[in-house]
Amino acid sequence: MKNIFLTLLITVLMVGCHASKPIEQTPQAVQIERIAATTAGPAGFRFSAVVTPDVQVPLSFRIPGYVVALKQVRGQDGKMRDIAEGDRVAKGTVLVRIRAAEYDDKVRQASSQAAAAEAVAEKAKLDFDRATRLYASQSITKPDFDAAQAQYNASQSELRAARAATSEAEIAVRDTSIVAPFDGDIVKKSVDMGAFVGPGVPVFAMAKTDVVKIVIGVPDTAVRSVKLGEPVDVAVDAFATRTFKARISRISSAADSVTRNFDVEVAIPNHDHLLKVGMIGSLQLAGGDSEIRTASLQVPLSAIVQAKDGKYGVFVVSNASGGEIAHLRSVEIGAVNGSDIAVVNGLAAGDRIITSGSTLLKDGQRVEVLQ
Repeated sequence: MKNIFLTLLITVLMVGCHASKPIEQTPQAVQIERIAATTAGPAGFRFSAVVTPDVQVPLSFRIPGYVVALKQVRGQDGKMRDIAEGDRVAKGTVLVRIRAAEYDDKVRQASSQAAAAEAVAEKAKLDFDRATRLYASQSITKPDFDAAQAQYNASQSELRAARAATSEAEIAVRDTSIVAPFDGDIVKKSVDMGAFVGPGVPVFAMAKTDVVKIVIGVPDTAVRSVKLGEPVDVAVDAFATRTFKARISRISSAADSVTRNFDVEVAIPNHDHLLKVGMIGSLQLAGGDSEIRTASLQVPLSAIVQAKDGKYGVFVVSNASGGEIAHLRSVEIGAVNGSDIAVVNGLAAGDRIITSGSTLLKDGQRVEVLQ
């Protein structure tokens, strides 16, 4: 029995030891990149954005109606044609009219009602004046005087309402036309002759392009060096041999909730109207002190992860006896440059960093490097 008991005890101990052995974790597949000894030079960081107008407004009718007239312009063939997208118009130009006959009728109807109300009010005033004199001489009773006064007050209210209706009808007649609110370009047209347009439906969009602008997203590490009114040179893809002088016109006071970048608006004078809405413009902004930029290394944005201490980190791959191991290393980041970001502290040229799959990793985890 003693031998049997010892045998069972040894078996239980062996099973327990086997159960406590940790399950070997499958290495996480990742992609890596070796950091080259490149830096963001003193020229700064380049940003690109679409050219937009200084002001763009939709134009629509307040009232419904059928289009009976469109602004006529002379085409390249010398013939007159309807206004179209790309045409430039002056402030006050009538762009489109809708049929005004029914609104003219409403004006005449309202004017007639106002004239009738004015006649009633005039008679009520005469009656009230006579009642006032008679009441002063005690020739009529107080109820008769009160009745005359009430009739006079009611007639004045009806007169004011009739005049307001006339004014509203006259405004509706004026609203049968849309005029250009400023000197600008027609950037969208969505109406033709004979079409029925409803209230509030945009029929034109006008843009003011004497000044155009581009808006770029600048990270917090670079926005501190951007100054309001600072001159910058803007390159536009459509004009490869020319740069445009511009200035910083607006700096957002809060970062975008998604990108965490600050909107920086650059205003470009465009008096010759060479720059068109939708063109691509690019510029360089300083990213901070030149010493910091020179010491920084460029890494893909996809390599940056959130560290436990609230700072940023990068997983660096090192060789070990059991294979490749990922170690989380805290870094200090700089400005964004396209799809890359500057790391000013925490990495060295030649480090192998994980660029894909880093969000699924833990510090010290085994990895399998995909070729």
